[in-house]
Amino acid sequence: MNYFGSNIKLLRKRRGRTQDDVAFALEMKRPTLSGYENGVAQPGLDALVAFSKYYNVSIDTLVKE
Repeated sequence: MNYFGSNIKLLRKRRGRTQDDVAFALEMKRPTLSGYENGVAQPGLDALVAFSKYYNVSIDTLVKE
């Protein structure tokens, strides 16, 4: 199960943000974000930290629940 991808997608939609909004804020390309959300790509540690700070959620929560 790709908890990370579904979690960041849920958080993004809950906040009414587009993939472009989040990708811009996190200084990544939109296709990269899409890859994470769809489980095609796995984030590195830097990306995990960035998502954690952006959504104010622990990395543990992002990847496990």
